[in-house]
Amino acid sequence: MNHLVFTIDDRKLENSSVNFYDQCSLTNKRSITPIYGSTQSTLASYRHTCKYNLVLLDGAHGWPFPELEYYFFYPHIETGGFLIIDDIRIPTIGRMADVLAEDTMWELVKIIGDNTAVFRRTAAECFDPYADGWWTQIYNRRRVSPRRDIYLNSGSVADLVSDQRLDIAALGSEPK
Repeated sequence: MNHLVFTIDDRKLENSSVNFYDQCSLTNKRSITPIYGSTQSTLASYRHTCKYNLVLLDGAHGWPFPELEYYFFYPHIETGGFLIIDDIRIPTIGRMADVLAEDTMWELVKIIGDNTAVFRRTAAECFDPYADGWWTQIYNRRRVSPRRDIYLNSGSVADLVSDQRLDIAALGSEPK
């Protein structure tokens, strides 16, 4: 079994995680391929040549980086494979876990210690990473009726996000 590890090369730091796994007697170095650098750059240029049976997202925690990591991995996780998301107590990462918990591509298996979510990839069709289709996603469908005109107010910055007009009569057209 081979393991890819996308990680920052922190070997110069006193409490280096790379040094820890490199010096640990339990580490099977023949099965680990480290890819050094920030995931923001390494994942964008990495060419996936296989399907993964397990992906752990625990890289950069600031938004939008966990979602960026998800974007580059999700099409490559095999049916029945696992996606583990750490640090879901961080609000933006928790929101991502909430979205996935309502997605037909994923089954929420367990939340471990209120901080780590484990998902299993279902046989549902993979959401096209090069298209749109937001109106087909359950997370969005549960929150916005497809029969309502949706637009963002041009008021304050806070209103741009929170003032969606959901009370207008349906025009009978497909969501925009």
